[in-house]
Amino acid sequence: MSRPDYIEIVESIFHKTKHVKTDQFKYVGKRIVRWDAISKVTGRPIFTADLINLVKNPVFVYSVRSRYAHARIKRIDVSDAIKYPGVVKVFTANDIPGVNDIGYVIPDQPLIADRKVRYIGDTIALVVANSLENAREAGELISVDYEPLPVYLDPLEIVDFETLEEREHTLIHDERGTDILTRYRIRVGDVDKAFKEASVVVENIYKTPAQEHAYLEPEAAIAIPEPDGSVTIYVKTQCPFDVRRAVSNVLGLPYHMIRVIAPALGGGFGGAEDVGNEVAAKTALVALALKRPAVIIHTREESVISHTKRHSMIAYYKHAASRDGTLLAVEARIVLDTGAYASLGPFVAWRATVHSTGPYRVRNAKIDLVNVYTNKIPAGAFRGFGNPQVHFAVERQMDLLAEELKIDPVELRLKNILRNGDYTVHGQLLDHGVGVEEAIKKAVELSNYYEKKRLYESMSGSIRRGIGIAIMYHGNSIGAEGADYSAVSIIINRDGSITFRSGTTDMGQGSIQSLLNIASEILGVPPTYFKVEWADTASVPDSGPTVASRVTVMTGNATLVATYKLRQRLNMLAAEMLNCKSPDEVVIEAPRVYCIDKPEKYITWRELIEQAFWKGIPLQEYGYFRAPPAEWRDETGTGQPYFTYTFGAVISEVEVDLETGLVRVVEATTVYDIGRVINRVGAELHAIGGYVQGMGYALMEDTYYSRDGKLLNTNFSTYHIPTALDVPEKINVDFVEAGFIRGPFGAKGLGEPSIVGVAPSIVNAIAHALRHKQAKYEVNKIPVTPDFLYSIIKKYDIKE
Repeated sequence: MSRPDYIEIVESIFHKTKHVKTDQFKYVGKRIVRWDAISKVTGRPIFTADLINLVKNPVFVYSVRSRYAHARIKRIDVSDAIKYPGVVKVFTANDIPGVNDIGYVIPDQPLIADRKVRYIGDTIALVVANSLENAREAGELISVDYEPLPVYLDPLEIVDFETLEEREHTLIHDERGTDILTRYRIRVGDVDKAFKEASVVVENIYKTPAQEHAYLEPEAAIAIPEPDGSVTIYVKTQCPFDVRRAVSNVLGLPYHMIRVIAPALGGGFGGAEDVGNEVAAKTALVALALKRPAVIIHTREESVISHTKRHSMIAYYKHAASRDGTLLAVEARIVLDTGAYASLGPFVAWRATVHSTGPYRVRNAKIDLVNVYTNKIPAGAFRGFGNPQVHFAVERQMDLLAEELKIDPVELRLKNILRNGDYTVHGQLLDHGVGVEEAIKKAVELSNYYEKKRLYESMSGSIRRGIGIAIMYHGNSIGAEGADYSAVSIIINRDGSITFRSGTTDMGQGSIQSLLNIASEILGVPPTYFKVEWADTASVPDSGPTVASRVTVMTGNATLVATYKLRQRLNMLAAEMLNCKSPDEVVIEAPRVYCIDKPEKYITWRELIEQAFWKGIPLQEYGYFRAPPAEWRDETGTGQPYFTYTFGAVISEVEVDLETGLVRVVEATTVYDIGRVINRVGAELHAIGGYVQGMGYALMEDTYYSRDGKLLNTNFSTYHIPTALDVPEKINVDFVEAGFIRGPFGAKGLGEPSIVGVAPSIVNAIAHALRHKQAKYEVNKIPVTPDFLYSIIKKYDIKE
């Protein structure tokens, strides 16, 4: 069977350009102002909530939520709410015409609870009124007769940590017959034998918290009923085509009757991946029933209790090594808390399993992971997608091993890292594109690691300094989770301007600029020639979800394919118009087009396009790319889970106050192997932004619940995130370009990887500053808040 043409195109461009330096490109890897930068800093972009003023005669939808974390619903009385002034209608589960479910991966989450509630935040009714204030006030009048059930906030109340078997308890999801959502495992080699033969064994328990996305823009949706019975929905979402699928399910309508438009997003980080389905379905349900536009706007508090969080983790890890530092075996038991509903929990748990031994050569592994329901806010997609949790444990273990072996942490890592020609723990051959060694060495050099390590170890006083390293790897795109494809549509207009269409959304991450840089490099025109249209399911191709660090690679490849085909046609025409020796000798540097040997003789880009129109040459192209096949064997946890991996090294320097436990990050260095830098400004800002978000994860962010399951920190006065005052004065950023044959110009993703190694690098630096062997074992959970760290300092009487 012949290979698809899109594979041939992507690989041919890689081979032609793999030795080309950045200064030889026109747009790829250059510092280019992103397409929407000026409009954003001047306040011009249109976010979903901004559109409300353009909607005539809307109704406002308010979600009435459960006040119990776990209870059966015996009766709901909405009669008083219906009578309240301004109320148009109250919707319950009985009003849903299709399927009452918005579960992202499995059907376990009702849009409106009908039989039981599983966390404080479950929707039990929708109050619709002519004003949002009236809807909220009427919501207080809804009476629900509950039968309270036991509340489970700790996943270890559901499963035994030693055996990972389910305990006897009142099931949260009785309809499934179990509260274990998923199980995954890896079985490679002979772990028992390796531990018996090991010179050093290190084991510990690690805990990581739930984390709030804390994006700027809370959720919003506007649904407008159309005369033909269809509905148009404007919604904050990362995945407009997934929203369409969810709304179709709830309304019982075919896809072509549902139009979803994603305006600019004020942040996402994975949190806008599935909650958009919920708010869109609610507004669409109301709009079609009442034949009026329907609006939902969440307050910050509503946002925090309604959208998913990062999965918290508790894990036992055990590592074995020989006296020279060679890793012999890894064993782990990992428990993730998925909260009340699955959301993307099955995929998060799988990715965590895949990465559970880190970017190392591991010949013997026994990994068991369970993902467990509790009565907390559901956990779902969050930048890193299960990987920051397991990397925290693995990278702390590597430092403890280095301590026991009396080997420098950098040297221990260099001895065991994956290199070209190695096999991952799953048995996947990495035949090229592994740049982790170069990333480590660059980070060590940039940070002046060895000199600072010696200096900090010689310091005395109540203010100590420490330096720590963590390395990481992260599979690009969706992998063996499911079908992985992307597409774009590019239209060259008659005046030479270009319309760019894709289902990719821009939540601030800047990946669309990467797509424009790729298109500009191939076509030979500046990015300013392009107009990027909103992701609109009625007009743009399905590019797959904007998740999993996949846009630059997957949609970038689709962009490359489309523009390559257009360029081939334009080269043929230009060669004819200019009498070039061959189409390959045509140079396009818009607005000039010329033969490479006669730059003084040229036509303009607009003249070329006009001639193409006269000759009937198609100037519209659909670009498609499908990822190479991935595979996974559940019984052993082996196969080829992802087609490529991003690698990186993070070095953090901290200052620890022994008298208060306060930690301050003073400097950071990040180096990532992303194959080829496409959007340099965006990549640098990703590295910085990922570091700051990871710093919050390491030092201050957590969720706190009352005993009855109520989230206590629902806004930014009580949920603490880093501010500008917390950001280190210097964050060094650099990249390695190891190149991946099936990435556009060799590129790989960076959106998620930039957070994965941050927390362990900071905690390793804290442990280094303590300079107390046993205390280092106890710095085993995040966030490392001042009170937690001070308790360790006091316990071991660590003084000046």
